[in-house]
Amino acid sequence: MLDLTQPFLAKGEKVVCLGDSLTQGENSYVKYLQELLPDNTVINAGLGGDKTPHALTRFKTEVLDLEPDAVFIFLGANDAAVGRGCWADEPTVSAEAYRCNLAWMAHLCHLKGIKKVSIATPFGFEGKAYLAHGEIIKEYYLAARAAADEMGANSVPLDALFHELHGSAPLSECVVSRDGTHPLASIHEDIAKAIVKAWNM
Repeated sequence: MLDLTQPFLAKGEKVVCLGDSLTQGENSYVKYLQELLPDNTVINAGLGGDKTPHALTRFKTEVLDLEPDAVFIFLGANDAAVGRGCWADEPTVSAEAYRCNLAWMAHLCHLKGIKKVSIATPFGFEGKAYLAHGEIIKEYYLAARAAADEMGANSVPLDALFHELHGSAPLSECVVSRDGTHPLASIHEDIAKAIVKAWNM
């Protein structure tokens, strides 16, 4: 269980960021996390298109085997979208399956002695992604929160950041992303700041 009396990351500690295309890439929020946390090592374990069932298959080699002090999990947009729209030929990942997969990741961390686990909600859909998937992602926001609560993990409410930045504009319009799913470059810095804020609360 996470010790809430201590900072999420101590000086010199290493954190692995597990995610999908929002994590992968040299200019993602991971870059800004490293800039905000110069006394820590921040490792990018993002894989474009990843969903929690597949992320579990690479969890040992790309997360646990790196022997991190902390793990940050940011998955869910693809879990919510798969099986629908352009991904209609793939099996769906229900919100409950997503919650269970996140809980298993946290459990595997605990078995390895990693007590510092952080789970983020998905960021949100807008534009064509919202038009394709509607409000389905709300179920995944709640599932990510439930997994964090169940496993005693730190919770990062990136859905709240998404709605704050999107403002009062209709969700059918792109405000914070280039395509309805992937945040603009400038938004990745906001995401990193929100993560650090949640870790230090």
